[in-house]
Amino acid sequence: MEEIEKPLLKLAALPFIYKLHCFDSIDSTNTFAKGLTDFSDTGLTIIVAKLQTAGRGQRGNSFFSKAQGGIFATIVCPIPTIENHFFYNRAISLAIFDSIKAIFPFAPLAIKWPNDIYWGNKKLCGILLESVPFSQKHFSLGFGINVNLRCEQFPPDIQDIATSVQIETGKTVDLDNLLCEIIKRFQVIQSLPISQSHEIYEKQLYRIGSLIEIDGKQGRLSGVEPDGRLVIESSQGIEFCVSGIVRFLEHP
Repeated sequence: MEEIEKPLLKLAALPFIYKLHCFDSIDSTNTFAKGLTDFSDTGLTIIVAKLQTAGRGQRGNSFFSKAQGGIFATIVCPIPTIENHFFYNRAISLAIFDSIKAIFPFAPLAIKWPNDIYWGNKKLCGILLESVPFSQKHFSLGFGINVNLRCEQFPPDIQDIATSVQIETGKTVDLDNLLCEIIKRFQVIQSLPISQSHEIYEKQLYRIGSLIEIDGKQGRLSGVEPDGRLVIESSQGIEFCVSGIVRFLEHP
């Protein structure tokens, strides 16, 4: 695992970037972030790799990232309190959503609570938020986006549930420019009033109003609270879920 000598110049030039670590190949950008001991109270540390040999997703699941053509990155950012983690989850979700929409305005993108972005009914992006062991004032936002990947590059068991920008559009996207745009939008969205950014976020939710099951609860997906709790309307009334795996009980 060796860092690339010439990093992403556009990204490195952004004034709010504290450090930039670039790799051709790495086990996981989030795992690398866990070993950091040097942090900034104001700037962002970015770790980016062309591929990951052991990409990780939510709940210990693996995330496919062994083929070149995707964006695999982690942002290590300063936070006032870990309890406010959804503020950053929302910001990075919207930054990725908006950056792809800027290139493909008619893309049927949606944000699937809590940590995925879908193109139609297939997964395009996964997000992983984790604490940083050597600083209680920072945490990491990892994300993997399937951009310039062909269908045959995906393992057979996920070809029916995952997709890429190239599969959907037939276009090749400049990865460096897209990543730079995501980081810039992430910084801007953080400065918006929470009411404004959350209203935008809720409008982009995947399959709002659908019948779902999560943690043994069934009901209609009604929305998401500004603090990140999923809202379900059931026969028992309004219920909230802090975490869990959403299972849709109706076909899209």
